[in-house]
Amino acid sequence: MESAIGTALTLSGIVKRYPGVRALDGVDLTVRPGEIHAVLGENGAGKSTLVGVAAGSVTPDEGRICLLGKEYPAMTPSVARAHGLALVYQTPALAPSLTISESMLVLVHESVRPSVADAGAWTRRHFEKLGLRIDPELKVAELTPREAHLVEIAAALANEPQVLVLDEPTEALGPDETDWLFREVRSLVAAGGAVVYITHRIPEIREIADSMTVLRDGRVVGGGKVAEFSDEQIVELIIGRSLDTTFPDKPDLTGAETVFRFEELTGTGFQGVTGSVRAGEIVGFAGVEGNGQRDVLRALAGLTRSHGTVHVAGKAVRLSSPAAAAGHGIVFLSGNRLREAVFGDLGVRENIDALRLPDVSLARSVLVPRRERELVAPAVAALRVKAASLDTPVNTLSGGNQQKVLLARASLGAPKVLLVEDPTQGVDAGARLEIYRVLREIAARGTAVIALSTDAVELEGLCDRVLVFSRGRVRAELQAAMLSEREITGAAVLSTELSVEQPPPTRARTRRPLLGGEFQAAAMLALVVVVGGLTTLSSPAFLTSLNIGQLLLATSSLALVGLAQLLVVMTGGIDLSVGSVVALSVVTVSFFASGSPALFGIGVVCAAAAGAAIGLLNGLLVTKVAMPPVIATLVSSIGVLGMAQLLRPLPGGQADDALLSLLGTTLAGVPMVFVLAVAVGVLAHVVTRRTRAGRALRATGADPLRAARMGVPTGRTRLLAYVTAGVLAACGGIAFYSQTGVGDASVGQALTLTSVTAVVLGGASIFGGTGSALATLATALFLQTITSSLSFLSVSVAWQYWIQGILVVGAAVVPLVRTENSRRKASA
Repeated sequence: MESAIGTALTLSGIVKRYPGVRALDGVDLTVRPGEIHAVLGENGAGKSTLVGVAAGSVTPDEGRICLLGKEYPAMTPSVARAHGLALVYQTPALAPSLTISESMLVLVHESVRPSVADAGAWTRRHFEKLGLRIDPELKVAELTPREAHLVEIAAALANEPQVLVLDEPTEALGPDETDWLFREVRSLVAAGGAVVYITHRIPEIREIADSMTVLRDGRVVGGGKVAEFSDEQIVELIIGRSLDTTFPDKPDLTGAETVFRFEELTGTGFQGVTGSVRAGEIVGFAGVEGNGQRDVLRALAGLTRSHGTVHVAGKAVRLSSPAAAAGHGIVFLSGNRLREAVFGDLGVRENIDALRLPDVSLARSVLVPRRERELVAPAVAALRVKAASLDTPVNTLSGGNQQKVLLARASLGAPKVLLVEDPTQGVDAGARLEIYRVLREIAARGTAVIALSTDAVELEGLCDRVLVFSRGRVRAELQAAMLSEREITGAAVLSTELSVEQPPPTRARTRRPLLGGEFQAAAMLALVVVVGGLTTLSSPAFLTSLNIGQLLLATSSLALVGLAQLLVVMTGGIDLSVGSVVALSVVTVSFFASGSPALFGIGVVCAAAAGAAIGLLNGLLVTKVAMPPVIATLVSSIGVLGMAQLLRPLPGGQADDALLSLLGTTLAGVPMVFVLAVAVGVLAHVVTRRTRAGRALRATGADPLRAARMGVPTGRTRLLAYVTAGVLAACGGIAFYSQTGVGDASVGQALTLTSVTAVVLGGASIFGGTGSALATLATALFLQTITSSLSFLSVSVAWQYWIQGILVVGAAVVPLVRTENSRRKASA
């Protein structure tokens, strides 16, 4: 390896291991200033892992990283960006809950980062300079894939990088955008920068690259000046192996009838796809990943919406859902086995007979274990499934045996059409041979089989025909006579197809000023007025100063605990310990309530410190131990409540009159505790909407992986959220003590459920990434108004809980319904 002096980027001896695979094995890469260096290889060759190492999103197990002459023992996205390297990922690393201008504030280095107030105008000027017409105030979730790629490229260029890494940058771009990108790349190189360009497309390499490095199975197998290699030689380097796997013999399909036919199939990511499969035939779907073949397969399984005609056994069918597809005899085996295909915690027997339950049950209702075993055992033996028993949980089996279980299920279901996604992904060589044999046996029964694979060797040996996809269309149909690994790979990488045009979404221009866009908060305040007005008509005492003061005091504690819950929910978690923290806080300050105000102040500090410690424990359990938030905070909740009860087995610690008078101080008739709670809420709103910490919080909750690639310290962000939540919950306990003046360990538990109610009703997503502190404040006031009103209307406590539960269910269901309707409209 030559010296790193005078080079832009040098990677030496890079090794990266994952469980069961060596993704990179001693890889060297040198990129010089003023050079466009292409990195080539098949899917899984290690290209994206390699550039992830360079950009800091992947930590190598061994090797050296040298950027612009300086060696780094470890790299992070933020360090790489700060020292001159920018990376554009194949899948844009943009958090969907942020606006474009907010994303730019995260993605650009501080040396060029605008102020928060100028972010929108700065982004607009930058886009205009690049010739992009995209509204900076749009949310990332509203962008098309093409726009998202353009935004990430624009963010990378804004950093004025000396090394620019582009991972499959043109996959979502049209010809005009591709030309624009190439102009920007050439301009950067002309100024002395360096570009690492990852692609499968040899025509693009010919047009843009000076030199290349080819990876295969995690190793460098060749490279040099692009001009010194022919297309054939490049393809040979990429493939680099012969057809050395034993496959079953292929049948003579002369005269076989067509079982499955689809014509002019069009949907998201593909257009005008036509094909057919005969009885006994295995047709392969091939192409560079992300070119529509996977989308078509899932559309044929009824998982996504599509338009066109589909015939099964000569009958036109509608694939409106997976159930509809299954009803027409179409069985789909997902490549993501544990998430989409097997029932991981169930046994082998229950997984295999899932499609034949009526045959193994009594009166089609009660399962008969003997019938199940009689049906399943022969299939297990035929496929040589290695399991301790038929009741062994499937998630304990190897990948190959899990795939055999799925194939056994499919074979027992006697499908007319079998769609198989990545049939041997994560499967050892011995199991592959058995899977190939079973697929041939299923096809021999007259089933039409479509197999999607990224392995050209597998497609050549297994399939009778192969459809090669490129940018959402069928690039080539390879018949048996010309079916070879070279032809499959060549058809994919030599494609010059244009990407499928996606219609621009209909969307309104949205602006989100500091206190704007708070419809939920305004709606809650309006409901407070309505409920309060209606209650006053029935009971005028509702509006007395005494009742309003008590209502606002109760709102104070709920608002603070609700804000605590909001911070955690925005990270995608939940905190079930807030009620126990309130109880511990009430108990703690009660020990300091009989002295001077200064002594009580010490108690307040102790309570806040205890809340912070509990939050830190929760955060460490979630981020370091990787314990689910529900379990982590439930465990701590039990422990904290026990601690509070040990400190105060019985209520005590009565506040003296002077302290009660101090805690009851009002401002224009409004309790000071409520004023402070509102101030905290406004501060939380400013922090979550206008600061880097707030953007990190929302990005982490929206998509932790993308947030990390953007340079957000996701672990630290979640940890800080839990610590802050602990402090806020403790403050909620202090506010609660100001109402009662007594230390009681039994109080506060109801606030856990009510805080979740306030957050959900306030419009926060239960999946993280969104939420409003102002809406949480307004919702806390609404919930306390409801509670107070029901008391004045003599409604029982049981009904109060019923009404609160109905509100929570409604608040949770409405957003889900809206999301589903939006998804259906988008699919249509």
